[in-house]
Order: sequence, then structure tokens, then C-alpha cells
Amino acid sequence: MMRSALFIPCANPKAMAKAATLQCGALIFDLEDAVGDAERDGALVRLAEALAGTFVAKTILVRIHPQYLGGIHKALAGLRIDGLVIPKVNNAADITGVAHLWPGVPLWAMIETAQGVVNLAEIAASGVKGLIAGPNDLRKDLRTRPMAARADILFALSQIVLYGRANGLAVLDGVYNAFKDESGFAAECAQGRSLGFDGKTLIHPAQVAACEAAFSPSEAEVVWAKAVVAAFEGSAAGVVSVNGEMVERLHLEQARKILE
Repeated sequence: MMRSALFIPCANPKAMAKAATLQCGALIFDLEDAVGDAERDGALVRLAEALAGTFVAKTILVRIHPQYLGGIHKALAGLRIDGLVIPKVNNAADITGVAHLWPGVPLWAMIETAQGVVNLAEIAASGVKGLIAGPNDLRKDLRTRPMAARADILFALSQIVLYGRANGLAVLDGVYNAFKDESGFAAECAQGRSLGFDGKTLIHPAQVAACEAAFSPSEAEVVWAKAVVAAFEGSAAGVVSVNGEMVERLHLEQARKILE
């Protein structure tokens, strides 16, 4: 399960130089918002050089810029890419064009527009591997003002989880901009996990450790899961008692997933 996915701006040589050693669930090399038009050629060359190397991170993703898809494909053909992140997906048609050019490469859809939220049913069923919330652009498109506990976009976030789960997809929460605000970041991670997200996208390496901890099972959850599995072991019962709580077979499935 991918708990932390760190954006790496391809136009930033310093960030690119550090990428190979960063310990996180995934790196998302960003060729979209983080790269200006005048920087694009240099960013592509820099990314191609980086992808030829090795990484500590398990998964390597690239956020494309749809307007430069042909040039990106040409520059990165044959290099290691574990998936492509498609920004501002409005409908399934935004997915099919990329899938045709990159057959067999897992695709991730960023949901960061009103149309994207409204069309989540077709997007989630289009063959993508996962959905990623894009709160900054979503707020811009909806013209909301940031509210406590993300109340202004909470409905959209819940819809991303809902349609992701209905289609068996991975779902990642969006970035938290104030990377020095540790308590605020922790609160948003806790909220994201409570909403059902698998993990969170990040903008700074300093956020990785806290993110991994927030989206990992707590010690109490592991203890509970082990007790539930032990209680059902060798039993054909549909309901058993665990520490004074009645648990069903559905809780056994949850417990096994926690331990996994």
C-alpha cells in the first residue's frame, strides 16, 4: 500500500539530485505545474537522466503535462516508469488518449476540477490504477475559501474515496501546503485516513515520516487485529467475543488487512 507520495519538481536541480535517496512510498516527478514552458526541455533531459538510475522509493511515477504528451513520451520512452499521473482529469476521454500512447503503463487520475468530481463514475471505471485528490486546483475551480477541517471540499474528497473504493482503486489524499506546520499536517493526515484514503501526496521530504506513521496501523489496532484473528482461529462461528466486544466475520477481514 502506498502511504506517502512525494512530488519532485523536475525543474529544480537540487530536488532532482536528492530524489534517488528519499525514503517514501512513491516519488511523483512533476512535469506539470512545477515546470514553466521555458524550463520544459531542460526538465525532460534531467528527468530522463534520473530515471536511468536507481531509487530507494519503491514506486516511480511521472505527472505529465497533457499538452506536451508527445514530447514527454519521446524523451522518456524505454525508461523506468511505474505509472503516469494525469492532472485535471475531467472525464474518461482524458484517460484514453494517454492510455493509447503508453499501453500497459498504470495511470493515476488527479481529481481537481468540478467536472472531475461530477464524472467520477466514468473516470474510476476507465481502467486507472488510482485516484489522487488535488485540493489546490479544486478550490480554485469551485471558488471556495479554505475552511477548517477542509469543510469547503469535504464532499468532493469523500466522493473520490467512494468511487475509488467502488472500483477497487487506490486513493491518495492531496497535498498540505504549509510543510512547516507539523500539527496542522498531522491533523489533515488523520482526517484523510478517517475518510478512507490509503495515503497522501506530499510537497516536502520533511512530511514523509509523519505521513507514513499516520497511514500505518497504530499499535492498538495491531493488538486488536491479532486478538480478532486468534479468536476466530479454528472456529466456525459467525460471531465471537474479543475483549468484551462482539465481532463478526467482517471484522476478521478487517483484522487480516491491518496485519497485512
